[in-house]
Amino acid sequence: MKKNFMLLALILGVLASKAQVFNTSGILSSGEAAIGFEPSLLDSSGSNEFLMFFHAGVGIGNNIDLGAKIGAFGDENYYGGDVEFGISKNLSLSAGAHHFHDFGFDGTANVTVPLASGTKLISGFDMDINFGDETTIPLWIPIGIRVAVGNGWSLIMESEIELTDVAYHYFGVGMAYGF
Repeated sequence: MKKNFMLLALILGVLASKAQVFNTSGILSSGEAAIGFEPSLLDSSGSNEFLMFFHAGVGIGNNIDLGAKIGAFGDENYYGGDVEFGISKNLSLSAGAHHFHDFGFDGTANVTVPLASGTKLISGFDMDINFGDETTIPLWIPIGIRVAVGNGWSLIMESEIELTDVAYHYFGVGMAYGF
């Protein structure tokens, strides 16, 4: 049963990736937690939306962690959650669900490349499956950097480049604290 669950989760991770990554391929160990905030800008065909995201995560063991995210913008809010699986030191897959305008599935293929002490390049592949009046599948390539600034704090800067016309450009800069 556990193998079937892992296989299903990996398939969902390949099929669905979440936008607004704000994450590296590192997995929180059992009992570890992280919180973060990220002011963000979504640019869709010249129309801009500002969102303030709040992130939380907790390690549950066996190279798995759980994440939750809330984004606030006027009357429109983002709610989401995911499960992330560490595949290797530099690769993780996650799958989850969200509600932003419409309900959708999401996940991420995270690739992390160490650059210098405390600094990591973040990239991968990102895809949503959104169910509204019609089903859409936006795709992105995330590019970001995470810099450890000390005492458990990290600065994360990211951009997501739209690959399909139903996606949007995304830019965010925020702080994360691990404990």
